[in-house]
Amino acid sequence: MAKFDEKDPRWLVQDMGESGRNVNNWHWMERDCTEWSKERLGELLAGIQLTGPPAAARTLKLESMAGDAFLNIRKNKLIPSYDLEVRVSWAGELTDGDGKVVGSGTGKLHLPHIGDDNHDEDPEIRIVTDTNSSDAERLKQAIHAAGKKPVLAAVHKFVAELRAGGPALAEAEAEAANGGADGGAGGARPKLSSAAEVEREKAAKAAKEKAEKEKSKGGGKTISITAKFHCRPQDIFECFTVQGRVCAFTQAPASVQPTPGGAFSWYGGSISGTFTELAAPGRIAMTWRFNTWPEDCFSKVVIDITEPEPGNTVVKIKQTEVPAADKFGHEDTVDVTERGWHSQVLTRIRHVFGYGA
Repeated sequence: MAKFDEKDPRWLVQDMGESGRNVNNWHWMERDCTEWSKERLGELLAGIQLTGPPAAARTLKLESMAGDAFLNIRKNKLIPSYDLEVRVSWAGELTDGDGKVVGSGTGKLHLPHIGDDNHDEDPEIRIVTDTNSSDAERLKQAIHAAGKKPVLAAVHKFVAELRAGGPALAEAEAEAANGGADGGAGGARPKLSSAAEVEREKAAKAAKEKAEKEKSKGGGKTISITAKFHCRPQDIFECFTVQGRVCAFTQAPASVQPTPGGAFSWYGGSISGTFTELAAPGRIAMTWRFNTWPEDCFSKVVIDITEPEPGNTVVKIKQTEVPAADKFGHEDTVDVTERGWHSQVLTRIRHVFGYGA
């Protein structure tokens, strides 16, 4: 017991600063995510392969974004509020049966409303051409028929990230990568709220458990692709085993160690794996994964390259043990992976090296 006229620290109320003013994010807080949204949409919507030959089109960059995006926190719950209008530029080329470019066109993709009121729906995409030429109109029709899906996938990814914490999510990941650094003189970086963090951890754990369960059963999904090229088998073999060629068709950082047991990395680490067999020029086997897959989850890829006729090469890709969902719980892994082989690998090889078939 404290002596008479002596302060007992057990009964003193101390100023705990900000940590004592909004314990567990109980009171209403608001964060402006508009600039983060513009930057993130610019990253996600640039360079998307919309369609393949003979009317191949791809997005170029985010031209404009109007509107606001806010992230509100009340009683430790995230409440996103956003209403955005987006325009993305696109360009395309028309080719004939020999792969020769015979026309081109440019335009814009207009998404008039990306909002919290329809976060679980596909936003409207309007396709606009810069000119009234027949080439541009043909490309427009091709995008309308088959090019909206990858754009919608990018928008849904943005919405999921914003609803999971937006810039706070990115800062939390950056802080974790820096070993928990406090971000300098400005004090501690804002962290992802516990509610959103728990949801992410639950999704990652569920995806990993599902992948492990599929693997223990010898399961996982399988992708089979057949593609034809006007070249020799060695040309295709080198597209996967020569670092300069990988950098050329991906137009991104890549590293390749073309020996059994050697590692490879494409698209700045978005795809990685290890070669398990190299038999030039007819066979490549490797482990292969996206960086969005559950940790330590690798598929198996076998690429068989044959030449039934001189100058006509057939490539058969078989990918097994593909997880059903990524580490965020999105169950479109097989579709995303197969679409990526077509648009980001095979089509690019045709265009960059002139192997169109």
